[in-house]
Amino acid sequence: MPHSPSPFSDVARLTRLTQYFATEAVRAGDVAAFPPPAALAELPAIEKRRLLDGLLTIRPPRPIPDDGAREDLDALLAAESAERVRAAGAPDALDLATLADTHGVGSALGERVALWRGDLTALRAGAIVNAANSAMLGCRVPGHACIDNVIHAVAGPGLRAECAAYMDSRGGRPEETGRALLTGGYHLPAAHVIHTVGPVVEGEVGEEHRRLLASSYRSVLDAAEAAGLDSVGLCSVSTGVFGYPKEEAAPLVLDTIEAWLGAHPASRMRIVVCAFAEADVLAYEEALAARLRPGR
Repeated sequence: MPHSPSPFSDVARLTRLTQYFATEAVRAGDVAAFPPPAALAELPAIEKRRLLDGLLTIRPPRPIPDDGAREDLDALLAAESAERVRAAGAPDALDLATLADTHGVGSALGERVALWRGDLTALRAGAIVNAANSAMLGCRVPGHACIDNVIHAVAGPGLRAECAAYMDSRGGRPEETGRALLTGGYHLPAAHVIHTVGPVVEGEVGEEHRRLLASSYRSVLDAAEAAGLDSVGLCSVSTGVFGYPKEEAAPLVLDTIEAWLGAHPASRMRIVVCAFAEADVLAYEEALAARLRPGR
């Protein structure tokens, strides 16, 4: 899910931000050197935005002491998020067709769950899910297309700061696999982000991997329900660089959601399974087709 910022209507603001965060990065020792302000000012707007994105990606969770820079960044991220939502057609979790309508699935799974191919960071929902790593501070690799990086890039530095405060409360201990943390959504259209660390698979998928992946999804749904949210958008946890095969994850996710709905019959929460890539769509389509085959 690549991060593609919108075209820039305020190049002066973008120039100020690039110069501010580049200077800050050098002074803080985040980078060894950067082009001088005059050279940065001459860069095309798209290059300035990529540079700013990289600077914010590697930036530790520290305050932004300059009020003007903080206000400029908030304005830029808010405008970009609004454009991202507009370009996606302003998708709302509550408006998406459920599996009963799209695939003929019965039971609570068909009534409460939607399968949607789209950009999770453009979805209006009570919360969207972030597939986090155990450090819980975002991907930190400039340009990396993982959902962790994209969510932090769109939400802005406030999200990393909140996650850092949580990690400080844990004494720096890595987050355990299979749990869930609810935070604010910041510049995302979703009100909240629910972070979960899924299992890392190296080789064959084992029962412990399955248990932990199911635990991640159950914990996410529990957190959303406990917060009284009307909807939650799920990403594909662990199926990227963490190595969990998509075709094995999809049926487990559907089974876990169905079991959770069975244990929470009073819940009216809409659950959206977001399948961004074609491979994700195919995995879920096959899993749904298998559920509808005679004799299942």
